[in-house]
Amino acid sequence: MEPSHTVDPASTGPAAHSRHPGIRRGRLIAAAVGAAAVLTAVGVGTAALLGSSGPTTSTLTSASMITVTPKMPISSRELNGLIARSPDFGPLADPKRRAACLSALGYPGSLQVLGATTLQVDGVPAVVLVLPGDEPDVIIGVTVAATCSSVNTGLIADTTVRRP
Repeated sequence: MEPSHTVDPASTGPAAHSRHPGIRRGRLIAAAVGAAAVLTAVGVGTAALLGSSGPTTSTLTSASMITVTPKMPISSRELNGLIARSPDFGPLADPKRRAACLSALGYPGSLQVLGATTLQVDGVPAVVLVLPGDEPDVIIGVTVAATCSSVNTGLIADTTVRRP
């Protein structure tokens, strides 16, 4: 019986499956370009760090540092209604203290307050002041803590509304 396969004698060189193809020119160029890009990035990064103006202070960002001015505790209708009655300034009845509060809020201390009322906002005593707006048909409502002063306004909320 004849064998179903034949064996060729071994050749003098290495086996064909163990040969590695030579490094191709394209791969060599790609490797050189990649290495140049890495070196450039390292050089630019190092130059940026060395050229910085010194250490900078980092600021902490957290939800506790984000401030949101809450909604005005009374409606625009109620704000307009305050103009028609005698103002209740509460702790801001002293004109000097009220002027200091207005100045701290960015208004002239001599600004005529059109109306005012006292109330509680989240359990804190507060005063709502109605101020004239930039236009005759506009008023500004400002709610401040009852302790409003030139040092701390205690601004709770502010809004701008149209007169009816």
